[in-house]
Amino acid sequence: MSQAPVYGGKGRIGLIVPANNSVIEPEFWSVLPSGVAAYATRLMARGDLTPEAVHQMESALDHAVSLVAATGVDVIAYCDMVTTFIMEPGWNERTVDDIARRTGVKALSAWTALRDALAQLGVRRIALGTPYPAAIHALAPPFFVARGFELGSHATLDIVAMREVPTVDKARLHAFVKTLDLRGCDALVLLATDLPTFGCLDELERDFGLPILTSNQTLLWASLKALRAGAPNRPLGRIFNV
Repeated sequence: MSQAPVYGGKGRIGLIVPANNSVIEPEFWSVLPSGVAAYATRLMARGDLTPEAVHQMESALDHAVSLVAATGVDVIAYCDMVTTFIMEPGWNERTVDDIARRTGVKALSAWTALRDALAQLGVRRIALGTPYPAAIHALAPPFFVARGFELGSHATLDIVAMREVPTVDKARLHAFVKTLDLRGCDALVLLATDLPTFGCLDELERDFGLPILTSNQTLLWASLKALRAGAPNRPLGRIFNV
């Protein structure tokens, strides 16, 4: 008699995901190494991307942490980047520490994953692209500058409706990147966990000739690193080679 498979036998990633996000789970599952599984709990997020909507979503975080921890995961990833710019300074670090303390498992966020990936690659000067509404995008450059990074250029797709971001296809993303001035930059950073990038990330790196760090890619990298679970099953940028 054959035995039932043990899902996540080499590691289980718990994802806390805004409810409008239809991207991160399929992207993770498409590249997870054999034996690693991902399980998601969702936070209500709908309508337009505004600071008020983000604060309302964040108010449900404690309950979401309890739900995903009950699955028996080995690392918990809070998969929202825009909170980084809207919540008060240090919120990400305090939240990650609190999640780890409450659950007894490793924890990370979209910002702490990106922060660690930037350090891993020795990046100091970046080009920055986001899909955020202009008013929210405007919060991002000062955030990076305050943390010692130089910005070669930055731009936004200026998308207001939350459910539009997952519809950005490869052609639109490629055209957007072409608008950025990449000269002298150590890396291109593309934010948002609902921005699809896994289908073209390696191609973008080849086309533009420098490392590209995205929210989902760095969340996956940090999660697999925490699990000591190896690399994704197909190329996803230079960060997995250092």
